[in-house]
Amino acid sequence: MESNSKISWPLIRTLLFIVLGLINTVFIKPEDLGSFKNYLGYGLLIMGLIDAFFLIRSKIKSRKIQ
Repeated sequence: MESNSKISWPLIRTLLFIVLGLINTVFIKPEDLGSFKNYLGYGLLIMGLIDAFFLIRSKIKSRKIQ
């Protein structure tokens, strides 16, 4: 049970960063282009990609240890 809860939060956090970033960049209204929402979306996408990189790296390290 403990390992499932440790796995689920980082994965959920990464997916939230990516989904919210996509909402604020790809699915934004044309009149909101260049606003803070658009730049926030870019920031969230970058944070999501960084978070995904570290999540994958930690998974690879944990498999090597086992």
